[in-house]
Amino acid sequence: MGRTTAKAKKPTCTNCAGTTLVRRTTTYPVRLTGPAPLAGKEIHVHRVALHECRSCGHLMPTPAGQAKVQRCVQQGIDLFLGRLR
Repeated sequence: MGRTTAKAKKPTCTNCAGTTLVRRTTTYPVRLTGPAPLAGKEIHVHRVALHECRSCGHLMPTPAGQAKVQRCVQQGIDLFLGRLR
């Protein structure tokens, strides 16, 4: 029996459902919603792998880029709240 490999589903834009995406590595802004003293502030995460929609210009992190954003945002929140060890 041969090996079967699942093909990766081509990502689509979450804003306009466009399928012409280009990979970019750039700074990704994240607006914080909590905790209370940081709500409304913005953190810029540098060198994030993103998909950019050619139709509308919307930026979406790749799975690896999203993991980096989550790590950096958590580290930034801990730094600003004085919980960094």
